Amino acid sequence: MTQGCVLFNKLKQLIFGAPPLEKHHEYFGRILFMGSDLPAVDDCWENEQELNSAREPITVLINAGVEGPSIEQVNFYKECISDLDQLFEKCWPIFEPDFEQWTGKKFNGNWSDYFKLMSIEIPKDGNLNNNWSVGYYVDAANHYFTAQFENGLPKYNEIDG
Repeated sequence: MTQGCVLFNKLKQLIFGAPPLEKHHEYFGRILFMGSDLPAVDDCWENEQELNSAREPITVLINAGVEGPSIEQVNFYKECISDLDQLFEKCWPIFEPDFEQWTGKKFNGNWSDYFKLMSIEIPKDGNLNNNWSVGYYVDAANHYFTAQFENGLPKYNEIDG
């Protein structure tokens, strides 16, 4: 590579930033780092996963530094997806107050009639007591409902869309 190309690439990197770090993880497959060169509290990896019971791939956000996901985070994710009904039941207490108001409908008890799983955020170190979230799209509301967990409990519903 010529010195002009090297300088051009350095200038391009300075202006546009470094290309994102991408690597292959033995469980998640292709993961993309959403952090910077300097370690930060909000560093995370992004991934898409196919689930047999989901119509489309879900987004998986893994709160980890440049070292990548830990085995505890893989286990946390496996536990979440092992029973999607149970995962939804964890979220329902904070969704319930908003559901009828935003949809104008009574909940029939079958979450998959109204909620489409969109994302799972895996907490730092796979520790249930660290912050994490589960996001669904509610077609009848035309909004996303995201259960935000703190200390292992659902704390609030973040509605956007």
